Order: sequence, then C-alpha cells, then structure tokens
Amino acid sequence: MNPLASIVVPCFNMERWLPETLQSVLAQTFRDWECLIVDDGSTDGSAAVAEGWCARDGRFRLLRQPNAGVAAARNAGVAASAGRYLLFLDADDLLAPGYLEAAVAALEADPSLTLVYGAAPRFKGSPDRTIPWDLPPFSMGTMLSRNCLYVSCVLRRADFDRTAGFDPAFGAGYEDWDFWLSLFEALPGEPRVLRLEQPCLYYRTRHGSRNARVTDTVLKDIRRRLWDKHKNLYAKYFPDPLQTAEYQRLKRSFDKAARWSLAWKLRLLWRRLFS
Repeated sequence: MNPLASIVVPCFNMERWLPETLQSVLAQTFRDWECLIVDDGSTDGSAAVAEGWCARDGRFRLLRQPNAGVAAARNAGVAASAGRYLLFLDADDLLAPGYLEAAVAALEADPSLTLVYGAAPRFKGSPDRTIPWDLPPFSMGTMLSRNCLYVSCVLRRADFDRTAGFDPAFGAGYEDWDFWLSLFEALPGEPRVLRLEQPCLYYRTRHGSRNARVTDTVLKDIRRRLWDKHKNLYAKYFPDPLQTAEYQRLKRSFDKAARWSLAWKLRLLWRRLFS
C-alpha cells in the first residue's frame, strides 16, 4: 500500500546536518510516510549517512544522481514518490513532531485547501534556542512582491503535477518562490493557504547558506525573471504597475520631495525591473 505522504529531502554535502534532519522525520507523530533522500552528487559522507537510515527504517529511501542542483533533486524525488501529499525538507532543517499530522488532517478535511504551513522559528546551534521568522501573512499581493512561503509547505501531489516542477534555472534559493507562483498560476481557481499557529519547521541559519550569498544585483535579476515568466499572474493581481511593491520601493527611494513626474517614475520602474 502506498504511503499517504512523501517527504523529499534533497542533499548535497550535508553529512553534518542530515542525521538531525532525518531524526526529525522519524519523530513525526504521523506515521504513514515515506522519505526520499536525493543525494545530489555529494562528495562527503552524506550518502553513507542516508544508507544507514535506510537500513534502520524501510520508509527511508536513497536516490543518487550526479550533481544537478536542488531543483532537479526535488523533481527527482517527486518522480520516485508515491504519496498523495508532498513535503519538501532541506537537509539541514528540522520538522516539528506534529507538523505532518496537522497538515495532512487539514488537507484531508478540506479538499479546497492548496497548501498548509505554520510558524517556522529560526535557529543556529540548537532548536531549543530560536528566534522568530517573521514571514508576513500569505496573500497573492504579498507573494508577488516577496516570497512569504517557505519551501516546506505541505501540498497535494495532484497540484504539483499541474506544474513543470521546480525550475533549475532559478538558483540562489529562489526556485521555491518561482515554483509557488507556477503552482498558483496553474490552479483553476484562487489558492487557499492555511497557516497553522503551531511551530511546524525549524529553519537553520548558517554561514554560507544559499540565501546568505544573494547580492542586490542577483535579487534584481531574479525579480525581473519572475516578472517575465509570470506576467499573466502579475497582470491578474496588479493590472496597474503603480500597485506593485517594486514601484513603492522606488517611490520611497527616489520621490522624497515628489520632484518627478508620473512618467519618469514609470520609466524608473521598468528600468529597475528589466535593465
């Protein structure tokens, strides 16, 4: 019988953190899961660690591939999965014990729900010492301006299959933002997102992580590419470009004395997004 939920853990050189991450999977109060660890060409002992967990519990499975990036690793994990629900877990983050149980129960009870997620405290050394991660509440307006969802939401496999999966062209930790926009664009109606109040994910912050290396220039390029790829979605929610957060940022930066005309502001907006 197929498991109800599939947890996909992409892994590249995470030997140090992987045991703690997999222990958080094993500690789930919801038991009907499989965990696919996708070793993305690691050069450390990550694969050996994963093999040990597979021998310990048959619900863990190891997939190995040449290094292709986190997006390709997640897609490979989904392709090999069998669950009705999906949860993507980075190999250095931790799941709260009751997360999967609460999320699956919510999705089973309400077929109209698209995603379920919850609070995600951040930590460096021990998850016993955390700081809040103040992600703004979900709305499509916010989502188009900045990513307000982490990758470890719980979603339906059927909804994932509406998309082409994670796009390897989006690196630097922003492939999840692009994926959520692709999913929302593919839905037949409006997305419905449930945020649980309980801690669900413990997000590890560490020196050298992908998001920590993003420069303003890279972020500018990512925003331009997102705008280009999801123009229809932006047009649906922001028919007037003056409504976008990009414009508001420009307005705060360049219009302190209200010196410029509307036409000049628009020129600055498009130059910022596309040049």
